[in-house]
Amino acid sequence: MAEIELKFQVPSHMHAQLQQDFVSLMLVRNHLWARYFDTTELQLREHGIALRQRLENEIWLQTIKAPGKQPFERLEVEFELGKEQPEQCDLKHYKNYPEVSELLKEALGSLKIPLNLQFETEVQRSIHVENYKNSVIEIAFDQGEIRHGSEFIAIYELEFELKQGQLSELIEFVQPWIQRYDLWLDSRSKSDRGYALIEGSSITPAQHQLPLVLSKDDNLHGMLQKIIRNTLQHLLPNATALSTEHYDSEHIHQARVAIRRLRSALRFFNVDELEIPPIWVEQLTELFQQLGAARDRDALAESLLPQLEAAGSPILSLPPATEENVHVEQLFREPETNYLILDLLRYSEAEPKQVATDIRMLYKRLGKLHQQICADAEQFCELAIEDQHRTRKRVKRLRYNIEFLQNLFPAKQVKNYLKALKPLQESLGQYNDLHVAESLYQPYVKRKPKAWFVLGWLHAEQQRLQKEIQAELQQFAQVQPFWKK
Repeated sequence: MAEIELKFQVPSHMHAQLQQDFVSLMLVRNHLWARYFDTTELQLREHGIALRQRLENEIWLQTIKAPGKQPFERLEVEFELGKEQPEQCDLKHYKNYPEVSELLKEALGSLKIPLNLQFETEVQRSIHVENYKNSVIEIAFDQGEIRHGSEFIAIYELEFELKQGQLSELIEFVQPWIQRYDLWLDSRSKSDRGYALIEGSSITPAQHQLPLVLSKDDNLHGMLQKIIRNTLQHLLPNATALSTEHYDSEHIHQARVAIRRLRSALRFFNVDELEIPPIWVEQLTELFQQLGAARDRDALAESLLPQLEAAGSPILSLPPATEENVHVEQLFREPETNYLILDLLRYSEAEPKQVATDIRMLYKRLGKLHQQICADAEQFCELAIEDQHRTRKRVKRLRYNIEFLQNLFPAKQVKNYLKALKPLQESLGQYNDLHVAESLYQPYVKRKPKAWFVLGWLHAEQQRLQKEIQAELQQFAQVQPFWKK
């Protein structure tokens, strides 16, 4: 019932080459017409469920898909309806599939609720099947469109589905295709794109982090695998929004949060037995910094400018960008970025390793971070700017690492600890924003002397806020860690 596939977008400059190369393969060609159903309130969409009827080789098939447990995995149930076009979409067939039936009842409340046609897809699909090592991989090249009334969007994509075998071999198989055709990963399904069409927006909401549940029975490798999967589920929809140029500032922000969480996890769990390639953290750090240039300006425009207006500033805009803007949409199209994501996915799905190091090592690392933060409580105002920002980064790492492990501890203890930590993180973030803003306005005063007002206001806010942070640090230093020593 679980379907594992990797979907890629093909840049326009490679369309002709791909079509030419695909013609030389042994192909099965199908004309696919599909109709997607939901309630008037789009309740299936709200629960990540896609329900379609598709005409394939003169036979109507009904298929339901829902999110799987892992990235790029989908729960799928399909059955034949016959040669006649169905008059409606009937859910009674799923009574014999307990897992699907429960999902539908959670989404709809009843299997008898009426469903309406929402949008259609029409696709020319060319299929080639490869035997690669011990795996069977189906390559589907789709060209067509998604339609809703008179509106439509084009489909031009490659899907690699693991019909049999190992995910690691699927990933190994697709890498030369990425290199040859400049492919980039797309986490959207056709139903995701169809719903965006009927809602009249090409921009889907940014993906926030999902709940993470670790088990006390997991060893360190099993825990890290679950965390990597969770952070990829956080990152990939936002990465897709960026690479397809359908994004806003929140997608950039959430992509950075996901990358920061992933970096924190790789450092937190870094022991020789887990064989974590050092280059992963280096690549993630570079990606994070490239996204940061765009995010910093967006964040300041949203938070700083209203404060300047309230303070009576004569300047109510950010200085012009002095460096060439990073084209964030290109970052997740780069082959190296796609290889990195696939390497992380492969690691997260590998057979769990037996490791001697146990969770007490993580408790020690939490304790060290806690102590380092508390050590700055009495002297934060006297620290150099670089050391103050080091404190901020430690607070973030501590919070993320605790959130990774939080379900292993009594909820009340974790809640009380994070209640003290989160305000400190927010204050340190605001303090960092003030320094970022100062670096933008400082060169600007030669052209706009009125910018001295902004610099003066920023300096005063820095002085005020760092005193607040020192007081918050002193208060945090009184909080007792809840984890085992």
